[in-house]
Amino acid sequence: MKTLELTTKQAVEYLKENVKMHDNIEISYNRIFAEGEVLNVDFSEYFGKPGFKLLVSLDESELGAIVEIDVYEVEDDIIEFIHYPKDGEEVDVTVV
Repeated sequence: MKTLELTTKQAVEYLKENVKMHDNIEISYNRIFAEGEVLNVDFSEYFGKPGFKLLVSLDESELGAIVEIDVYEVEDDIIEFIHYPKDGEEVDVTVV
């Protein structure tokens, strides 16, 4: 497993460039922990501003819960994440 220490901006760039559909992710932001498969990565424009949202199907959820994470909205609250690419090495990112 590769370990990285990134700034907030670098962590967001990592997510934008590396996380793809069907990868798995464990992400901690604010007081939230979400773990699951990435169902969609959305870069649509919202209200005239660029957007970046991850749609994650939560693992081990009896309700089949899906959460949408607005990465730009929570970027200052991201603490750490582990990216499990479908093809490739796992990456553990700590935001400093």
